[in-house]
Amino acid sequence: MTGLSAFLAGMLVYIVGTATPGPGNLSIANAAMNYGRRAGFTLAAGVISGSLCWGTMTGFGMSALLTSSGKFIFWLKIAGACYLLWLGCKAVRSAVANKPASARKPQTSPTSTLGFYLQGLGIHLTNPKAVLTWFTVTSVGMSAATPSWGVFLLIGSCALTGMIIFCLYALAFSARSAEAFFLRTRRYFDLICAGFYLLFAGGFIISLY
Repeated sequence: MTGLSAFLAGMLVYIVGTATPGPGNLSIANAAMNYGRRAGFTLAAGVISGSLCWGTMTGFGMSALLTSSGKFIFWLKIAGACYLLWLGCKAVRSAVANKPASARKPQTSPTSTLGFYLQGLGIHLTNPKAVLTWFTVTSVGMSAATPSWGVFLLIGSCALTGMIIFCLYALAFSARSAEAFFLRTRRYFDLICAGFYLLFAGGFIISLY
């Protein structure tokens, strides 16, 4: 596989892993629908920051050491499951509260800007899938002969692509054209998010055995 084809293959793996629904995507969509575009963008910035952390560690070969450590993966899955369970309970409470339609985007969010950023960062840093996705991306997109600038090019290109994907999620779910749909389905969407959070958490726990 040539350098260019390997790079494109690595990018394709990243795009598929990032665009498909997961905890980060769902959280961005939920924040954008409930609190507007700014909240969605801020949470997206947190998610991509976490992605950059794993990407940089992977690029320097540290993820291979981490993924070979059974204890690291074990505790990462425990932390990820606990965090997703907390998000799931939060989404269930939001659905049960069943706020009136006029409260679609409150002027004051119960979560601060920093809170949204840290939520996105926490979601990605405690997600074992993120580590394994980056490990796959670098395994496919790089080789022993890849120069250092090639490593940074791959990581930077993936990070930029990820930011575009996450921002598109925020734009789509905060658009005014989606307001009527949101008003009809807000409660169901909260429940769907809660279901996926709990499903992902259960998957992390089951994978421990």
